[in-house]
Amino acid sequence: MRSHPRRLLTSLAIALLTVIAGAPGSAMAGSAPTCQDTFVPVRLSPGAPADYRVYGRLCLPAGPRPDTVQLLVSGLTYDHTYWDLPDPRGGDRFSYTSSALHAGYATFAIDRIGVGRSSHPLGLSVTIDSNSVSLHDVIQALRSGTMGPTGFHRVVLVGHSYGSWVSWYEASDFHDVDAVILSGVSHYINLTSPIRLLTRLYPAAADSSYTSRTDQVLDPTYLTSLPGQRYTMFQEPSVVEPALISYDETHKQTVTTGEIDNFALILVRPLDIRVPVLLANGSEDRLFCGLGGADCSSASGLVASERARLGNRAPSVRAYVLNGSGHDLNYDSHAQQWFQAAQQWVQSVAR
Repeated sequence: MRSHPRRLLTSLAIALLTVIAGAPGSAMAGSAPTCQDTFVPVRLSPGAPADYRVYGRLCLPAGPRPDTVQLLVSGLTYDHTYWDLPDPRGGDRFSYTSSALHAGYATFAIDRIGVGRSSHPLGLSVTIDSNSVSLHDVIQALRSGTMGPTGFHRVVLVGHSYGSWVSWYEASDFHDVDAVILSGVSHYINLTSPIRLLTRLYPAAADSSYTSRTDQVLDPTYLTSLPGQRYTMFQEPSVVEPALISYDETHKQTVTTGEIDNFALILVRPLDIRVPVLLANGSEDRLFCGLGGADCSSASGLVASERARLGNRAPSVRAYVLNGSGHDLNYDSHAQQWFQAAQQWVQSVAR
């Protein structure tokens, strides 16, 4: 029995659409954002074996697989959740990840080495340098395609606080990213910072939230914040919803003595960043602004404070200041404003 020509053409068209819809990176693929957990083998120093793992959460926007991924690197005592905070109202007001996905970019939010679900080497070996080398290995994995059918053509490095310090080391040493966002950081610290931060740390092994974990055995050089101190340390004087303050306390992570021993050297190390840079700080950041810190009163003031310290090869340095925000921009009630500014800047430089 012969098929009707019109019916045959219809069947062929349906079959073709089915193939296209299932093709990786096709315009029909991904009707909604998707996320997956993954681990990347990393080293602690150049030439060393990749005996450790960095955990990350890779999220892809709806539609075709993008060419650009934003690699999100949090600060001391924070993990990947800093970039995707729960909205007490059920939305996504405090999710940098959602903002990037809506703008059409992939994100890869990591737990730095020694943090969260990543490997926990001896704390003295978790330093700014081992952080930088392990971050470099993550970038190479993103580019190579080991986390999907294809690699990402462009990588935008997005740091916060100590994650920004790690980012400026990595970008200076390896020159393997296309743009850098440095949030919650500067080369100048508020003179009250040591009191605000260091006096509120104690061994993580003495904290019940860690002693109850069977998946982590932390040596005495791993520290965490004393109970009930998160707002004063990182968010004051931001307007932060009480539910988020509680969330921060229950999700706090660690810092090692190896990471804090050389703060002074980190601040004076010459940098050689050769890609566009966006600086983002809260105007009331009490760790890095005011009283000896950077000028965070305006975008132009922040650029003037930082530009010369980034090296003379950065093609452009821009800044955004979130008025009224403390150190943790993502927790601030107006976090969406800085999220949108970041995505607009990425769109202007990652083409």
